[in-house]
Amino acid sequence: MSRRNAAVETVRTVARSSLKHDIQYPAAALAYYGFVSLLPLLVLLLVVVGRPMVEPVRSATFRFLTPEAQGLVSDALANSTGKAGATAFAAAVLAWSAANVTAGFETMVDRVEDAAAESAPRRLRDAAGVLASFGLSVGSVVAASTLFVLLPNTALAAAGLGFLFVALSVVLLPLYYVPTSELPSPAAALPGAVTAALGWTVLLAGVRFYVSNAATYAIFGVLSVVLLVLTSLYLAAVVLMVGFVVNATLSGETAPTNAA
Repeated sequence: MSRRNAAVETVRTVARSSLKHDIQYPAAALAYYGFVSLLPLLVLLLVVVGRPMVEPVRSATFRFLTPEAQGLVSDALANSTGKAGATAFAAAVLAWSAANVTAGFETMVDRVEDAAAESAPRRLRDAAGVLASFGLSVGSVVAASTLFVLLPNTALAAAGLGFLFVALSVVLLPLYYVPTSELPSPAAALPGAVTAALGWTVLLAGVRFYVSNAATYAIFGVLSVVLLVLTSLYLAAVVLMVGFVVNATLSGETAPTNAA
C-alpha cells in the first residue's frame, strides 16, 4: 500500500472511530464548561492584574470579538459591583469546571483505549497534568492573539499563527501522554498533539476572519456572539478529542465498539 493510500485509510479509520466512540458528547460537555468559565476568568483576571491592565486585555481581546461581544466584555471588565462575592463565585465556578474538564478527558481516554480503572493517586497526577497542559494551551492562544493586535501586518500575523502551531504542539503533548497508560513515550503522543494544534490554529484563523467581517455576517446581535463562542468552543473540543483517537489509532490501541 502506498503512503498516500495508507494516509487516506488512517484518516478514514480515525473518522470511523471518532463516530463510534461518540466524541461529540464529551466535546459538547467540554465546550459547556469552557463557556461558563469565560466570565469567571475575566473577573479573576481583573482581580489579579488590576485596572491598569484592563485596557491592554480589552484591546487584545477585541480583535477576536464581534461589536456586540466587545460591549459585553467591556461591561464585565469595567463593572466592580460586588467584587468580593463575584471573585469567590468565579473561583468556585472555575474549580468546578476544572474538575469536570479533567474528568471528561480521563473518560475519553478510558473510552478510546478501554483502559482499566486507575488508582486515586494516579488519577490526581493525570488531572494535574491535564490542567497544566490545558492552561498552557489557552495561554498560548492568548499570547498569539496579543501578537495579532500588536503586529497587525499580514505577514507578521501569519508568523503568529506559525508560532501558535508550534507552541500548541509542545504544550498539548502532556495532555495526550499523561492520562494514557498505553503510549510508550511522549513521542507516541505527538501525532495527537500536532493534530489538535493544527485544528486550533485553523480555528483561530477562521474566527479572526469572521470577526474582521462581523459587520457583514453578524445579523443576530448578542445572539450571534453566543453562537460564535459556543460553536468555536465546541469545534475546539472536538479537535482535542480527535487527537486522542489519532494516537490510539496509530498505536493500535483503539477499543472495540459495537455497531448500533
